[in-house]
Amino acid sequence: MADNSKDGAIDTSAAEAFEKYLVPTIFGPWSEAMIDHAGTKESHNLLDVGCGSGAAARYAAKIVGLTGSVSAIDFNAGMITHARTLDPVGQIDWQQGDVTDMPYDDGVFDIIAGNQLLQFLPEKEEGLSEMKRVLADSGRLALTVYCAPHRNPAHAAVANALEKHGIDSKGVVHPFSYGDPVVLGDLLQDAGFRDVSVVRKQMDSYFSSAENFIDCLAAGGPSSRHALEQLDADGLKGLKAEVTETLAEFMDADKGLRVITAANMALVRA
Repeated sequence: MADNSKDGAIDTSAAEAFEKYLVPTIFGPWSEAMIDHAGTKESHNLLDVGCGSGAAARYAAKIVGLTGSVSAIDFNAGMITHARTLDPVGQIDWQQGDVTDMPYDDGVFDIIAGNQLLQFLPEKEEGLSEMKRVLADSGRLALTVYCAPHRNPAHAAVANALEKHGIDSKGVVHPFSYGDPVVLGDLLQDAGFRDVSVVRKQMDSYFSSAENFIDCLAAGGPSSRHALEQLDADGLKGLKAEVTETLAEFMDADKGLRVITAANMALVRA
């Protein structure tokens, strides 16, 4: 997501919406699962790459404690600026920067974790090489990458409805564009990592309705909001009706709309 600024001030509105609408429901639980999957312990020095508004970093800070450390880096200045406000005591070292050229010394982190980052890196090999550089000997890298759209039916329904309305759905489906676990594992092995493991995990999140889910994507989805903003009021109303019908089987009378997200969780050693 591009940086937004006006008159020298950093615009954090997109980051605030992301934190409000999508971190509690989807990104927060996935971030916690990733940190746990990495085997994070007290005293570890951990780096959250592509940290967004910092859900994984904040969770990791609770685990590593005062004897460990957490650093976090994201290219988007708005995300980093907002993340700092969510860390009022300054427990985490926040950096705005490029994952392919990070401001850290060699071998300083026991754990590196990245939730839904790799598919957005145009230079994946360079990014992984840089992660390997700052990872300690036998340190662990954990990455989550969404599976293909058909394993994420709510997002796929929104993308298909957008296409029916003549709108490019790339913003919705791109996060799910790197879902082959074999390709992911081969990439990590070719980057020089050892003990490569890739497992698929599924999570369920609940929204009050399909309309609520779409509203949350439109407000807080870094990739999907632009596509949804191209619809006028009537178009958005029609899209919501179509998605509601498509996802009727996922509605629970008590919990609301069940939104399934499936991702490949990779764990490797330096």
